Amino acid sequence: MANNDSIQNMDQQADQRIYNRDSFLNNIAEKLGRERKTTPVERPALKYTCHHEVMADKSQEELKVELIHYTETALGARAIETTKAELNETLKSVCLHYCNNEEEGETDAEGETILSADERLLAMLDPSELATEKHTVHVWNQAAGYEPNIEIAERAKVGVVFAEQALAESGTMVLYSNPAQGRAVSLLPEASVFVVPQSALVARLTQATAALHEKAKNGERIPSCVNFISGPSSTADIELIKVVGVHGPVYATYIIINDM
Repeated sequence: MANNDSIQNMDQQADQRIYNRDSFLNNIAEKLGRERKTTPVERPALKYTCHHEVMADKSQEELKVELIHYTETALGARAIETTKAELNETLKSVCLHYCNNEEEGETDAEGETILSADERLLAMLDPSELATEKHTVHVWNQAAGYEPNIEIAERAKVGVVFAEQALAESGTMVLYSNPAQGRAVSLLPEASVFVVPQSALVARLTQATAALHEKAKNGERIPSCVNFISGPSSTADIELIKVVGVHGPVYATYIIINDM
């Protein structure tokens, strides 16, 4: 729930983007038979705050241990630790692992990787160094438009994205959609690879949403889409039997950068 300052900021932003806003809201109030309410809702004081207390005493290193354990035991995904200096080599190894179908025992297959154009990711690696004779690497190209990027993402074996945060409790990666990092990069390829700094590890969803509230409070533009992704696509809806790869990537790897 947003506080008064964030509500006022969002109201100001809405006034700039929405046509006939006042007349629309006045009409609704009239139909309800009452005056339109313009005073911001006060955020109630919560009786219990246990959602802030879970893992609150853990260090970044301890959160990393929790994240890796949950990822590899409950999600069936991989978690790899590396450094900024070793990221290029680590990422190349992971991409070739999936492009060579090593999960299926194949080691001589061609493959493509699509890479987010997030400037934080590109500042740490050279996409050309990830490529080989049989491994083609593409960088998301906003200027090319929708269709060319989607076509590449659909046929790519691997999609590499930069995560804003990682939630230790649930092994979840938090992605903000932006022009340089389309949603298709993490949703369409067979394998998703998430690069996340260790400093961006938080306990749970509570801290992830708090960051969004802070953005709203400061009048910052909220991402059009925030994805919370926990490992590869899976479901257990049918007879509680877990099936992986139902509506998205079959494989997932988390690359945690220890010195960030």
